Amino acid sequence: MKRILSFLFLVSIFHLNAQTFTLTVNNGYGSGNFKAGDTIHIYSREEKITEVFDYWSGDTTQIADPEDWHTQFLMPSKNSTVTAHLQNLPPYANLQFEKIKTKFANKPVYYYFPPKGQKVKALVWLFHGSGGSVNSFIGQLEGQTIIKALIANDYAMAVSECDERTLNTDFNSDGNIRWDYTLRPDSTSRDMQNLTTMVDTFIQRGYMNASLPMMSIGFSAGGAFSLLNGFVLNFTRGIDFCSQGTFAAAENSTMPSQFFMSFDDNHPDVGKPGNDTAYQNYTKFLSRGVCARFNMWYKSPLYPQFFKRINGIDSTHSAKIFNDLKSMNALNTGNVPIFNPDKIKALFIANPSKYTGLATLDSIQAAELEDQLLVMLAFHHYHSHYNGKLIRFLNEACGSLSTPVSEIKTVNHFKIYPNPAQQTLTLKLPEERPQNYQLDAFDLAGRRSFSFSIKESSGSITLNLPAGLSSGIYFLLMHDEKNNQFSETLEVVR
Repeated sequence: MKRILSFLFLVSIFHLNAQTFTLTVNNGYGSGNFKAGDTIHIYSREEKITEVFDYWSGDTTQIADPEDWHTQFLMPSKNSTVTAHLQNLPPYANLQFEKIKTKFANKPVYYYFPPKGQKVKALVWLFHGSGGSVNSFIGQLEGQTIIKALIANDYAMAVSECDERTLNTDFNSDGNIRWDYTLRPDSTSRDMQNLTTMVDTFIQRGYMNASLPMMSIGFSAGGAFSLLNGFVLNFTRGIDFCSQGTFAAAENSTMPSQFFMSFDDNHPDVGKPGNDTAYQNYTKFLSRGVCARFNMWYKSPLYPQFFKRINGIDSTHSAKIFNDLKSMNALNTGNVPIFNPDKIKALFIANPSKYTGLATLDSIQAAELEDQLLVMLAFHHYHSHYNGKLIRFLNEACGSLSTPVSEIKTVNHFKIYPNPAQQTLTLKLPEERPQNYQLDAFDLAGRRSFSFSIKESSGSITLNLPAGLSSGIYFLLMHDEKNNQFSETLEVVR
């Protein structure tokens, strides 16, 4: 009898493990049949020019972030439905462009202020990266999506450019055209003085009053400038995409600051060392009691309709582009990009007639496709995929955010033991087909302490901890080839 019961128990467990459940994604993408415990990327449908994503409804307890248009869903042991909701922009949501005279130049600037009588929370400045211009955010889909989210959430916004770009002069002879993010003895720079003059102009015209809070979002060198400029000019929030920030800001600023880093950043001045430094600067803010948040972006899968986000591309054309990428093996089995845009270009040039979807792109669409691939590869590029996190930070700073390293929910499909550990660490991995994993460990100062690349593994695996590893607490961050993300805290006792 006991043998029969044991057999029936094993059969029931096997049946549960093999059973699949249906996820239905309304007004978006990601529907399918999945096993309980699977992590699925879900995406809102593409926005029209007058729309912006609002929120997810349905089984939101399983959604990593219901306010991000692209997020993750943890499949429960039941059928589930989620729905993406978009909202229309206000009819007065139009950007203005002009050149405003400052001390050093006539500065090109795009700006938006709600009409008088409409709610406005703050003025948000957007700062381009090295080599960029006033058109960098305005002319790219990711920047446009961020701007629409700002407008929909009652923010005024302005985009200008660094003085080196306007005057086409490398004033500090560093070989780059970019914002000046060095802290000067007089606490000002040409760029900061220009911003102050433009703000004074807005005030004089009655677009804003002097008490309106100011905030900023910057990319790369513009990200470093966002955190330093905000500190010097008394901004109330600063957001930094793909820059480690500056020592001066991390050691002195009291402005709430948020980092958005890309895991596979390929910029020679950033990369993984820069990500480590950004995390270290984040912990410096925290150690001084300053509100700060750190978010890591990882490479993510494409789907046949993904390129409908690009203006002028319909479902049929998007599917052709997707199939072109598949046929040149530019995507892995999970449809995550693995070739950089240069390699894709080379393959296309070698045989253009084979890739009909890519061949029918115009120059603007081709440039946008390259940007989208850089984002989905988690290379050096800002993005709108974490717009929910970005807007919440602007709205509330640290009021509602609690996850310290990556605000995205991570569900632990792996366990570690022993914990505390001394010389070895055993990982209990998911019992499914073998996968590749990347494990990174960070100390409390944000420095990467050790890493392991785990090839084609499942079940349990034992790792030898580095001989020189000190006793202490370490944050473990692991992701698999499907870009599922797992985290644990490890104590090492030596």
